[in-house]
Amino acid sequence: MKIARGWEEEGVTIPAPYNRTIKVLFAPDRQDVKEITFSYALIHSQSSTDMHIHDRPELIIIVSGRGKCRTEHGEVDVEPDTVIWCEAGEKHQMVNTGYETLKLATVFLPAYTAAENYARCMEAAKAVAEAQK
Repeated sequence: MKIARGWEEEGVTIPAPYNRTIKVLFAPDRQDVKEITFSYALIHSQSSTDMHIHDRPELIIIVSGRGKCRTEHGEVDVEPDTVIWCEAGEKHQMVNTGYETLKLATVFLPAYTAAENYARCMEAAKAVAEAQK
């Protein structure tokens, strides 16, 4: 059995404009869990993820906070206990519309490494920062 305590994981902070903290708890390079990637994403107040896609499905569970899930087809309000299934190749974005942290639990199957997960998020924020120069 493997146990992770989210509050003990420092995670990686993604800079503005996609200000959030990602904590990968299980992945091939986190506790040697080869089958899935499980992480928390803490989207800070009035921030969001980038509009993005994955080459594999993603399960998203809203743990706390409120916001919106945007897709190419519209948007839906999210709150605790909302569960979202994003198909591989489905463009999506999570937006924190409130003043408390929007906490998501996410699962990828098959797994990404933590390094791959963090790198994709950092590259998206860096691309916007470069474009604004």
